[in-house]
Amino acid sequence: MPKKTIIPKKIPINAFRHLACGLGSALMLSACGFEPMHATNALNGASAVKGGVVFREISVVTSKNDKEDFLLKQALRDRLGDNSNTRYTLRVVPTTSRRNLGIGADDVASRYDLIMTARFELLDAKTGDVLMKDKIRAISTFGAPRDPYGTASAQNNADRQVAAEAADRIIVRLARYQKRGLDLSKQPIMTTDTP
Repeated sequence: MPKKTIIPKKIPINAFRHLACGLGSALMLSACGFEPMHATNALNGASAVKGGVVFREISVVTSKNDKEDFLLKQALRDRLGDNSNTRYTLRVVPTTSRRNLGIGADDVASRYDLIMTARFELLDAKTGDVLMKDKIRAISTFGAPRDPYGTASAQNNADRQVAAEAADRIIVRLARYQKRGLDLSKQPIMTTDTP
């Protein structure tokens, strides 16, 4: 009986390129030290962060008792949890301004930018030591219809959106601080005044 020769099918060149690009990307990312922020260690399942801040151990305090403080505090509590008797305190001081955009022929603005700048400090709740200082800036743009109710409704929606964006930016800064794995008892104050 004659031997059959098995001839492999040709692999399309595009499939080979995609495979090569995928493997090359994976190798480059692993070589540069890329690691997901909330990854666990494969050996023991422990968090990759050592000595960092655990978000459920942070309580939020604002400076005033007005609408912008309330909305930002609520957005942060939604993300961090409503924590009491915690190890850390996040003190936040937000300020809000409004900038006119889209001035019409009648010299009335039809769009606005709502800008929230928030300075915040991460404090050790027991000692009051400042562990981290930073500042973020969030912007929400809204349209202003001709009727007053529509404008008020759009402004209220923009207030909530800018507070949510500011809270997200604060969480990212806290996560960056946590990811660095700083030993909080021995580190100087970290400040990054970038918007």
